[in-house]
Amino acid sequence: MAFVSLPIQAVDIPNRKDVQYPNLGVRTKNRKFGITYLLDIPDLLRVVQDWDSEIRSILPLNGFWFAPLSPEPGKIDPSIVSIGEHRSTLARKNIKAWIESNGLPYHSPHKFRHGHIHYGLEHSKDIEDYKAVSLNVMHSSMKITDEFYSNINDREIKNRISELSKKSQLSEDDDLELFRQFLKWKKKLALKR
Repeated sequence: MAFVSLPIQAVDIPNRKDVQYPNLGVRTKNRKFGITYLLDIPDLLRVVQDWDSEIRSILPLNGFWFAPLSPEPGKIDPSIVSIGEHRSTLARKNIKAWIESNGLPYHSPHKFRHGHIHYGLEHSKDIEDYKAVSLNVMHSSMKITDEFYSNINDREIKNRISELSKKSQLSEDDDLELFRQFLKWKKKLALKR
């Protein structure tokens, strides 16, 4: 529901973010609030920027970023100014009609969310990246992200484990620096006690 209730004023494409605040009218799950950052994928961002430019030329800032379409396919309806009870159902129908009219296989809006998360997780280099992906989609914990989105098959597990040993070829200088960092961390922990 958050996506279909997002006002134009909450979307900032140049900074690749959208603000999901209930006080702006965004209907998030459990009334959570947060900022979601768009992935830096130039081909996709061009499409998003084109859409953003089009709707901003037609609708006011409090209009919906996922602009309501009239029954005539592809035409934005500026007269729709509130979210109806069936807004998300209508959005799915509009997306499906647009995708099919372009000869593409249909994927639900939630599948696009899954794709966003999987892309982020696949490109994560460390636990901090993984945490950032989890927070970016407003999961309350990394456990949720892990349970529902980090399914990897046996072949991928084997490949990743093999790559770990290749990545960990440290020099003696690297070993010494790593040991220094460990001692600093250990000292910091002792001070906290």
